[in-house]
Amino acid sequence: MIFLCLVFMVFLIFFIYKNLSSRSVFFLCALTIGWIMAYISFTLYLSKFNYYYSIVNQFIDLGPGTWSRLVLGNFDTHSLIRLLNLGITLFYFSFLSFSISFTSNFTNRTRLRYVYLALGLVGMVQFLFYDPSINLYLQNLSSETEILTKQYQQFSRIGDIVFQTINYAYLILSFVLFVFHYIRYYKLRSIRDHTLYMMISLLPITFLQLFVFYWAPSNFVKTTFSESFVNYVQPPINLFLMEYRFFPFLAIAAIGIMLYNIYKYKTNEARYSTSNIITKKKIDTASMGVRAFTHAIKNHLLAIRSEAEYLQERFSDDEDALYSLKLITESCEHSFQSINQANEKLKHITLNIKAVPIEQPIEKAIKRFNSMLTHVEFQFEKPPSSIIVYIDEDHTHEAVYNILNNSVEALGSKGGRISVMLNQVDQWGTITIRDNGPGIAPENVDEIFTPFFSTKPSITNWGIGLSFCHKVITAHGGKIEVTSELGKFTQFNILLPLAKRG
Repeated sequence: MIFLCLVFMVFLIFFIYKNLSSRSVFFLCALTIGWIMAYISFTLYLSKFNYYYSIVNQFIDLGPGTWSRLVLGNFDTHSLIRLLNLGITLFYFSFLSFSISFTSNFTNRTRLRYVYLALGLVGMVQFLFYDPSINLYLQNLSSETEILTKQYQQFSRIGDIVFQTINYAYLILSFVLFVFHYIRYYKLRSIRDHTLYMMISLLPITFLQLFVFYWAPSNFVKTTFSESFVNYVQPPINLFLMEYRFFPFLAIAAIGIMLYNIYKYKTNEARYSTSNIITKKKIDTASMGVRAFTHAIKNHLLAIRSEAEYLQERFSDDEDALYSLKLITESCEHSFQSINQANEKLKHITLNIKAVPIEQPIEKAIKRFNSMLTHVEFQFEKPPSSIIVYIDEDHTHEAVYNILNNSVEALGSKGGRISVMLNQVDQWGTITIRDNGPGIAPENVDEIFTPFFSTKPSITNWGIGLSFCHKVITAHGGKIEVTSELGKFTQFNILLPLAKRG
């Protein structure tokens, strides 16, 4: 059973370490250390007084020889009690701190430090409240009169109720934060899935904690007729299961649930990565095709334009001929421009990365529409304080402009509303662009970033604008997602890495 718990912890750390900021990893490691510390010190405490061997061995799985060596070991009882209480306190403190770190969007890190400090002070008070030396000292003082003894007992009972309530409240609040985070960012697929799998993966360790340590923290020391002789309390064992031999199967089932969720999360991430790789290959292939096409077609366009210019000189007195030849010349110029634009958008991108407030490229992109559009309403929601991200401002501005332009074209002459929202979620700065246009058919959503794919019947639209956006955002180490409901809306979610601050 001990080995199963250790495997459980290793997988949990590996799962989260790949996806979280260092502060969250710190609290996760503290949570893990707290649980292991409590589990080991509890086992050693039971073995020191030879408690419950016939029952406990069914889920601790220690052989008679190992148990006997532990029984005969000269462990300091007060140290074991302190380690147990420290592990319990550290577990609950770290669990809530981890959930706050995972779900919090505070841009002011000082506020978070105050929250952690307050939780730490509560944990320190709890640890001292159950310290064996302090309790023995108080018990000896109270033993002088019956009134003081009753006051101490009442004080101890109230403390048990208060701290156990606080610990349970920590767990409940932690999962409430996860659920709220999941609901709040449901439209952001990456954040939503990450939160869901994280929440479900933490359920097994919560179950094991409550099953084994439902009674903790607890005061294990009582004074007797002599101050030099202490009565060490036998801790309660949860007997709501008829046989403890069922516990390993429950633990294995819990670990199985966790591993399944890890598998599902990694599978979804692998599917997303594979989709990005396929799209990137399509863009690279299209880029090669455009270059080959550009080289071949430009010569023909130059020849057509040259002949048209020659004919304009030859038939300078024929107005009808000049009008037709002018259309041919203009068509050649438009073709040159379209070819150059396609080549520019699909060629290799070189980024000039620096820390930039995320709203800057967005504001520039929206301003490009203000002077030309009256039938489209733009709603821009900025955060109270700037969100700093690592981006190439020019390329990001161009990518956002392409998405906005795509939404404007989708709304058509009837017009509509385009909303742009900025936020900070985990290690990402997010841009959400949503329009109330006709939406995208489900069968076309997965193809939206494919080069030359377009649902717009326009000879001037090459269908490479969104491919360019995909290439720019993924080149930043970011993510771009699209969700749509036919006849209702289309929403693009862009996630860009936050600038690391000290």
